[in-house]
Amino acid sequence: MSLFDVFPAFEGYLLQEEGLSPATVRQYRADNGKLATWLQAEFGDRGGVRWEEVGVRDLRVYMQKHHPAPARARRLVSSWKKLWRYLKDIEHQTMKPGPEELKTPKLPARLPKALTTAEVSRLLTAARSQGSEDKALRDWALLAFLYGTGCRISEVLNLTFEQVEFDHENVPVAIRVIGKGDKERQVYLSPTAQRALQAWLKARRKPGAPAGPFVFTPLKGAGAGGPFSARTIEAATRRAGERAGLRPEQSTPHKLRHSHATALVEAGRPIEEVQEVLGHASIATTQIYTRVNRNRLKAAAASLPDVLE
Repeated sequence: MSLFDVFPAFEGYLLQEEGLSPATVRQYRADNGKLATWLQAEFGDRGGVRWEEVGVRDLRVYMQKHHPAPARARRLVSSWKKLWRYLKDIEHQTMKPGPEELKTPKLPARLPKALTTAEVSRLLTAARSQGSEDKALRDWALLAFLYGTGCRISEVLNLTFEQVEFDHENVPVAIRVIGKGDKERQVYLSPTAQRALQAWLKARRKPGAPAGPFVFTPLKGAGAGGPFSARTIEAATRRAGERAGLRPEQSTPHKLRHSHATALVEAGRPIEEVQEVLGHASIATTQIYTRVNRNRLKAAAASLPDVLE
């Protein structure tokens, strides 16, 4: 039995029973696939290595030979742990001590580099200013909605009409999104998100528009009716960022989520509210945004009484 034979069932379990996103499942599959390829090449003389025979020593040798960066090392260990738990708990295989025995390096605490409101405005203007009206509307509406809600790109692209809540005047006021761990939360729409969604729905409901449950879908051509791919929107964000004069690392959908959170903190919203909006399981994840509020830090420093004469 090949090391790769377990992967179809492993992926199906992660998708159907753990409710992980396809992108996360692909990450786990890729990380464990590279390990399997290396194991087969390294220990081919064993006559076919099995997962039950792989132990922590083998994993340490892999790390030593590949020298992954700290962030990459942490991700590898996380992917391996997921596979080991599946093999032990679901496949009921007797596993050697493996990734749970590995110590992962601590990552340096880096502040999320959010866009300023002026930079977000430039990005949205650039997204709206392009030759194709369909692409202009798509890019502007999606990027404005991402910023206006602070949602993850997967949460927005998988949004269905059933998850949108309207008031008595048929104005969208909130959405229900399915976040990490298959957890549902309600997100109220900011004015920016409302305007973006209303503009998109106007086009989405025109005669001849594709049927289907997804709010954000190609209006015509291949893929109409299904959700946009994350890669399509990532590429559109990058192109809009270039036109807006932003750096590549600033021009990603996730930067809009960072920018939304930072704007809320700078507006004085309690960190618990920001945690709820973003759908963070732990408030420790959200608290990093309190460190980027320079105005509050400056005010705190200025409030100290001057004792010098």
